[in-house]
Amino acid sequence: MRATESTDRERQVLALWEATVGRDRWQRDDALLGIAVPAPRGLGARNLGLLALRNTIFNRQWSLRSACPACATQCEFTVDCVSLAEQLGGQPIERSAAIEWQGRSLLARAPTIDDLIAIAGKTDTADAARALLARCLEGADDLALDDLALDGLAVEGLERHLEALDPAATIAFQLRCVGCGHDWSSLLDVGEALSAELQRAAERTLTEVDALARAYGWTEAEVLQLSPARRAAYLQLVEAM
Repeated sequence: MRATESTDRERQVLALWEATVGRDRWQRDDALLGIAVPAPRGLGARNLGLLALRNTIFNRQWSLRSACPACATQCEFTVDCVSLAEQLGGQPIERSAAIEWQGRSLLARAPTIDDLIAIAGKTDTADAARALLARCLEGADDLALDDLALDGLAVEGLERHLEALDPAATIAFQLRCVGCGHDWSSLLDVGEALSAELQRAAERTLTEVDALARAYGWTEAEVLQLSPARRAAYLQLVEAM
């Protein structure tokens, strides 16, 4: 990577990190997707936008981790982010579709970020799922959601119908725990994972700027202008002092 490319990347990382500090998850993702233009409301479009942003900053190999639900072991895995974005972007999206459920015709639409914000206050998972269904399902005869016989399996079935409308909205990986051998499906929160990666990169850059500024009196801009090789050499000299 040339010095100018490295400098531009670090400046972009610092700018994005600064724009997201102290924001809640929805505001954070909106900031990452671009403050100058309205962020998309569709969940799949937001995931694709965040993946595209990541692919302009970091290399295609994305190191992720997920805690095993059985033994809490942190399991690390790597995803090809470019291939993931291409795969998700090639799937068809339907704004709405009619589904038959328990002998009744329902109109289902894909959930949006506004739906998730509306149910964010619900702490019970089952209540949140029902509230989401109430927002995204419309009966042909204005049937109330409570009139449907919805047990846990029924709720999961209806949720799968909604997920099928916007395939990029839900990203999951099948994992096996290296500690206990448990298999599970790990959901990826793209905004959370990208924000954590930006945080680590920003902290690394700020630490290096701080060390060289203290040692040589250089400004942040002057440190960022150094090529990676020269900066690493100066950091070694500082450590040897």
